[in-house]
Amino acid sequence: MVAKDSMQVRLHLKRLKVIEVTVDYPERLEIVVKDTRTVVLCPSCGARTSKVHETRPTEIKDLSRGSQKVTLVWMRRRFECDNCGGRHTEDHPEFEGRMTRRLARTIVNDANKMTIREVARRHGLSWHTVMAIVKTWVTRLAEQRRRRRCRILLIDETSLRRRHRYVTVLVNAETGEALGVVEHRSAKALRAFFAGQGHRWLKGVEVVVTDGSVAYQAAIRTHLAHATHVVDRFHAVRWFASGLVEVRRRIQRIGDKRERPAFEPSIFRARYALLARSDHLSPERKLSLDRMFAANLELWHAWRLLQMLYGIYEASDEGDARVRIEEFVLAWGERPLPEFKTVLKVLAQWMPEILAFHREGRITNGRLEGINNKLGVLKRMAYGFVNADNFGSRALLLCPGAT
Repeated sequence: MVAKDSMQVRLHLKRLKVIEVTVDYPERLEIVVKDTRTVVLCPSCGARTSKVHETRPTEIKDLSRGSQKVTLVWMRRRFECDNCGGRHTEDHPEFEGRMTRRLARTIVNDANKMTIREVARRHGLSWHTVMAIVKTWVTRLAEQRRRRRCRILLIDETSLRRRHRYVTVLVNAETGEALGVVEHRSAKALRAFFAGQGHRWLKGVEVVVTDGSVAYQAAIRTHLAHATHVVDRFHAVRWFASGLVEVRRRIQRIGDKRERPAFEPSIFRARYALLARSDHLSPERKLSLDRMFAANLELWHAWRLLQMLYGIYEASDEGDARVRIEEFVLAWGERPLPEFKTVLKVLAQWMPEILAFHREGRITNGRLEGINNKLGVLKRMAYGFVNADNFGSRALLLCPGAT
């Protein structure tokens, strides 16, 4: 009796009683257990019953003790109801299919740090078994996260295979938790996610931050028209910089592609310094740019226009940002550069979403970009990602509170 009690303490599993230890070898341990309940409720009629129709042993895989593999032999009972005559097989909260819940939890934790193949090798399971456990736990996790209110929603895309396969990642900005990884980056895919969330959840969203995707904008206007739509600062600045990049590419060319040198060396080497904010440049770099601008006034004008656009996000408030946009338009009108026409169109098309940055506490997609960087690491270390569903399951584990 003492041995059974001590064995029960070592198991640390609730509502289980150790009957006997049938195998105790250095490489393998088998323990026979049973549920401590004697009376259960019939799932059909709700009546109490204690009549056992039959008992069948079921092997349950448990956490290993070092190199010793542990198996629990569960004497699983099939009850017969005296009231309705129905029969049902008992379940146990400590078991997850044919393994203990603590083993499943350990597998999910390991999947946070290792590939699925390595996790399967560590626990002596197949790749598909481990992936099925991860998907099951992630489904529960996603349901828990989506039930909670999301006031600020971040939306961005990432690629499974660049220029071929993309997914849309949605994150709660206040908690940093991923709410979903949706296959494709279309308005249809995003609308399907919103429709599945329900009206009450959508009503709680106050701010949405995205890149400048027209598809995302269409889905937001359909389901989140009440929310404030903000264009992410990083993507807007990239639009602004495209004007200077095109001017620099035109000016730097001094020969055909087959000729050497095809580019003016000093301008080509300064391509990254030209994109930096003026207050981020060192004195040496500023002096170098000034010498280059003295010989290329058109490039200096393009650089000045870009610095004015950067100033939109340095404005103190929305009103100041509007003034800076007007100053940029006037400066461009004095000496128009055709490469900046696209920038002007972008400003006209996305003006409300760009100015909303100041109105909504200077919110950005920075937290989501950090998650996308983790997803990039996951892709490089991945083994056997055969579809976006598998990738999404692993991706959600990278976010806080996964287990």
